[in-house]
Amino acid sequence: MTATATDAVTDGRLIELPPEAGDVDAPVFEPNDAWLQRASPDEQKAAMWRWFATRYEDPAQPETAAPQDAGGDRVFDADDADCRADLVLHERFDAFVPSDVVDELVRRVQQQVGNLWARRGIDKMGS
Repeated sequence: MTATATDAVTDGRLIELPPEAGDVDAPVFEPNDAWLQRASPDEQKAAMWRWFATRYEDPAQPETAAPQDAGGDRVFDADDADCRADLVLHERFDAFVPSDVVDELVRRVQQQVGNLWARRGIDKMGS
């Protein structure tokens, strides 16, 4: 079985991740680092996006785990490195993926939502 990634991170093309990419059926995807080093840049971006998207979500979505203030506005610490796409992606993948490939994914992620994302709640990781 393969998992598919598409949309803004892959220019709308379908990128199938092979089984050797990692457990593509897991609700929280963890890529195989050895495979990731050998993968094409498009496969690398698709795998990194899948990893990121299974852990983080748009903080503006109504179902987000990001807390709200009394006025209903989303609140999360802008200095929280765990929610900054650029820091999270580089920290996880720089040892296995060329920096320019990670940078390209960061740009695409930032174009979608910005650099600040909300962590997915544990209860939503399986959905």
